Amino acid sequence: MGKYDPLKDWLQNQPGDQVTLSFDDIEDEDRIGVKLPGSAREHRSWWGNDAKHGSRQCRAWLDAGWKVGAVSLSREVVTFVRKR
Repeated sequence: MGKYDPLKDWLQNQPGDQVTLSFDDIEDEDRIGVKLPGSAREHRSWWGNDAKHGSRQCRAWLDAGWKVGAVSLSREVVTFVRKR
């Protein structure tokens, strides 16, 4: 099991076409339980959707059928949108 599989699994089970999560929601053991690295809070590029050069976290949401639609580092929230 990969580090970001819980996020992938959670996204795969979401209805609708958009979901917004706080970084705390992602890290909450009772919700998703994925510990984010400091770079997720410091670098917008961490949330990129580039599958060709994507990292493990990118592959998790892309493989789940989602992509990052928006991210606010100052508010620590990310919006995922279902890929079409």
